[in-house]
Amino acid sequence: MIRYFAGLLCLILNLSPINAQIGGTGVMPIMNLPLHARTMAWGGYMLAQPLSDVQYALDNPALLNSSLHGQYGASYGTVVPGVKIGGAGYAYSLKGGHNVSFHAQYLDYGEMKSFDAGGNSLGMITANEMKFLLGYSKEFDSRLVLGAQSGFTYAVLGPFVSTAAMLNLGAHYSRTDSGVHFGLSVKNIGMQLISYRGADKESLPFQVLLGASYKPLHMPFRFHIALHSLQQFLGLTYNQYLESNTWTLGNEDLGIPEAGLAEKFTRHLVLGGELTMGKHLGILIGYNHQRRMEMAPEIRGGLAGFGWGIRFKVWKYHLTYSSASLFPGYNTNTLSLSLIPTFYN
Repeated sequence: MIRYFAGLLCLILNLSPINAQIGGTGVMPIMNLPLHARTMAWGGYMLAQPLSDVQYALDNPALLNSSLHGQYGASYGTVVPGVKIGGAGYAYSLKGGHNVSFHAQYLDYGEMKSFDAGGNSLGMITANEMKFLLGYSKEFDSRLVLGAQSGFTYAVLGPFVSTAAMLNLGAHYSRTDSGVHFGLSVKNIGMQLISYRGADKESLPFQVLLGASYKPLHMPFRFHIALHSLQQFLGLTYNQYLESNTWTLGNEDLGIPEAGLAEKFTRHLVLGGELTMGKHLGILIGYNHQRRMEMAPEIRGGLAGFGWGIRFKVWKYHLTYSSASLFPGYNTNTLSLSLIPTFYN
């Protein structure tokens, strides 16, 4: 298992340009925006998961497997008030452990006021982004699945249009006897095809992610952990925005405090869990440390960075609702529905 994962990661790091992609740099945020409500509840990342849902493949292409044959699902929600997200997916399995999928996702920013360089009003404009993915995975045995997705994105900002093409790769390894699952995903390998009018071409939000899931045999709780942005391992902190801003000694300014190694590491950490109440009900909780450190005010942080959700299974339908706090008073709310033609494991 380690050989497969290490080989895949080395291949991607050699083929892909590694740029600093923090602080919102990189065009088209829809490329890294999760779709399924479970992912939203778990801090925005889900790499290793034994349960089956066609929309999970957006997080890791290797989560596409034969148990999803004929399944389709859709999600809808709000990122912040006025900004809506939605999408759908379908999976089909072929003989020999070959699986294919199709996903479509959109991000609608709504209407906003437009002004020229002199501050004169140009009326109202709309802004939105769309993403289309064609996926494939191969099950090499009952434990290892490798997957890939080719995609195209289209973004509109009033009169400005941009397009991009990208490739996502993933691996999923399961130890069903121990309840342990591992996932690796390398996302957004590609380039901007058409830049916004008058602008230079920009980098895509390249990501390397690693995750694990574990459910003890006699415990009704599933643990999930993910490490994101591993391509920029020690570069996710903004020293100028650390708590207390600067150090001083009397009237002497000692400069901007620098984040320690432990803080730099935990910025990559996302935790999630599910209290399972049989196959038909589960309670989800999650925490994203980077989101809390960047979005929570120093005086009153509230629940920024935390998320929760609940899932139901009714007949052949699986329904999941989640809410995650981005900033005190501003939550993402997502509803996901999947039709499961086969038994849901």
